[in-house]
Amino acid sequence: MTALTLYPYQQRWLLDKSRFKLGRFARQTGKTFTTTLELVDDVLQAEAEGRKSPWVILSRGERQAREAMEEGVFRHLEAYGRAGSSYGVEELDWYDPETGLKRKALQVVLSKLNKITALPANPDTARGFSANVFLDEFAFHADSRKIWTALFPVISAGFKLRVTSTPNGKGNKFYDLSTSEDAAWSQHVVDIYQA
Repeated sequence: MTALTLYPYQQRWLLDKSRFKLGRFARQTGKTFTTTLELVDDVLQAEAEGRKSPWVILSRGERQAREAMEEGVFRHLEAYGRAGSSYGVEELDWYDPETGLKRKALQVVLSKLNKITALPANPDTARGFSANVFLDEFAFHADSRKIWTALFPVISAGFKLRVTSTPNGKGNKFYDLSTSEDAAWSQHVVDIYQA
């Protein structure tokens, strides 16, 4: 395996330990890859310290949630020498109450305290977890404002929040967040020229 090299903008994102962090990135700049590296770092650090720091990745859809796990979380764990046999991978079925359809979620269980779960986002799934949250490609989530409202109790409980996306117009919660001047957020902007 070759050594991982991050671009300067990815390093800045990874090293920023703010509780609330928002990244408005151009397409194909490694936002999901870099954020899943941060999640893995955080969970492994928590494991080493014997504390709890679970994460939930809410992606636009089932395919994107699976990609975040397979192309991000699994690869980073492998790079740390944590082969698949040193953690459990579960594929979970859950029913989307809005559509009535069965969906798949992937979960990496490192211990009773720490796991990383990835699933497609909707307000009900956002409401159902007590964990740090990564909203991946949030500008493209259906019902982004309802998802945000459902997350408020989770965020209020002291967990971390990572929000990344490529811009997608003005009619979504990501636009609201990325154009606000709320000092609680550490905002990162990476356009195609920086990338």
